Amino acid sequence: MSPPGLARRYARAYGSRIQRLLADAKGIDDLGLHFGDDLYGREVEHLMQEEWAATAEDILWRRSKLGLHVAPATIAALGAWLGAKRGNRAQAGAP
Repeated sequence: MSPPGLARRYARAYGSRIQRLLADAKGIDDLGLHFGDDLYGREVEHLMQEEWAATAEDILWRRSKLGLHVAPATIAALGAWLGAKRGNRAQAGAP
């Protein structure tokens, strides 16, 4: 999805909360890791912090409905990232 399409999706999905999602982002490069399709780290982190999403299924289906539109590679990239994040927290002694 192009940045204008991504901006429209964010506006529809987050409404007035878009300020919290985008915060100080000036461009697409500020949205963090690109998992594929139009899923970026900034949105994933937002969903984890603000909506307590914890799994790829949570993020892609329950919170964003992106599961309807993303490629299997995007799902795999998100799952791998979440797994690594959980592994890093466990090594640091966090629950």
